[in-house]
Amino acid sequence: MWHNAMRRLVPILIAAVLVVGFLPSGVSAQGGPVRIIFMHHSTGEGLIRDGGVRELFTALGYEFWDHGYNDEGLRDADGNYTGINWDVPGDNTDPDGWYDIFMQPFTDPPTNTFSHMLQFDVIIFKSCFPSSDIQSEEMLEEYRSYFLAMRDVMDMYPDHIFIPFTPPPLVPNSTTPENAARARRWAEYLTSEEYLAGHPNIFVFDFFNLLADESGYLRAEYRSDEWDSHPNELANQTIGPLFVAFVDNAVRSYTLGEPMVAPQPATVGEETGEEEGAWEEGEGEAVAAEPGALIEDFETLSEEEFADSWWSYNEASPDAFSCSVGGPGYSGARALQLSFNLPVEAYAGCGVDFGPMQDWGEADGLSFFWRSDREGLLMTVGVVMSDPDAGPGFRNVTIFENHLLSPGDSWEQVVLYWDDFEKAEWMGDAGSDELDLERVVGIGFDLGDWETPQAGTIWIDDIRLFGGELSGE
Repeated sequence: MWHNAMRRLVPILIAAVLVVGFLPSGVSAQGGPVRIIFMHHSTGEGLIRDGGVRELFTALGYEFWDHGYNDEGLRDADGNYTGINWDVPGDNTDPDGWYDIFMQPFTDPPTNTFSHMLQFDVIIFKSCFPSSDIQSEEMLEEYRSYFLAMRDVMDMYPDHIFIPFTPPPLVPNSTTPENAARARRWAEYLTSEEYLAGHPNIFVFDFFNLLADESGYLRAEYRSDEWDSHPNELANQTIGPLFVAFVDNAVRSYTLGEPMVAPQPATVGEETGEEEGAWEEGEGEAVAAEPGALIEDFETLSEEEFADSWWSYNEASPDAFSCSVGGPGYSGARALQLSFNLPVEAYAGCGVDFGPMQDWGEADGLSFFWRSDREGLLMTVGVVMSDPDAGPGFRNVTIFENHLLSPGDSWEQVVLYWDDFEKAEWMGDAGSDELDLERVVGIGFDLGDWETPQAGTIWIDDIRLFGGELSGE
């Protein structure tokens, strides 16, 4: 997923880019599934219910539990209420409430909320929207002091991953411009290097900025009415998959405490032994590819091989996108076929993650042939580079992209020199600004537009590196 229109969703999107290329099943170091607890109140309940969160985690092989208000209590991995609650003090999940919970002593067996939470591998917790009405600078500073103290506690448990939420924004009728601006500053602080650097088992999910408009209020399309700050069904359906991808990415990228093991990337071709998946940390010797090397012509891939090696994602309805092998191709019977009917602000795409890193330095660029059933459809071509400077929040990769408009029903050759690719704007200052061709780990094709619905079919064939003369010109 490399579209630049959603650059404000940076920490979440990069997770979604990469998670779809992996095999399912989160596995703990003990061999069982990774166990997740999500501590929430009403906005979290909506996210789970409308966003299909439990089903998505289950499909990935995780064991997802959640705890709401005390009178609702704990639900198990099947979504059944257990009749148990963890006696959350005062049912308070505002920052001061979380501070009180994190200051509780650890006991085994558990006798308090915090000790119950520590029975899980991944601990996710959030405050609800009232905490976004930050009424003074003093209140904002209190929030910082609470979360700094909590960070000290989280550091004590490197065998657990902690995922705080930034709190959701309020509708305009429930706050003031000044208070909404402070809420944004609070979200920016929690997701900053100032708070996160040096604390590798803490990953902050920026719920606020996924929901907020430019003024720091709940976006109009995400409101049920002008007085209710609970995100509506559309908001939850949109953010639920991004939340799951973010958590899965956190599990996969965290290694310091080595508490759990996530599946390795799908590879193209033969098993690569120790090099398989080494691109995640930017390690391992890259495999050199000569100019003219064929990346894929889709002629020999079986359906099973295609499903194993090419990932896809879809933010819209289940039938809004398909990524398959169809035909006819440019030079043979088959091609990559992308069929889509995407509303505004919905994105989909597919691509391939290489096993070992690729060294493409001897080539001049990337070429392929394509056609479509209508002209002017927007497609983004992305090259993914292993990049430790991007940090674990971006899964140690940087995306370089090029935006194209489809040609119509006649095959045309696309020729993209490396200078035609630019670092994705939505990555901001994270990662390197230059594409290092000795560290390529994947390519992909992204569809969708921020302002205009996109519907049609695109065929792509004969993806290869080029140097010097181009075949087919």
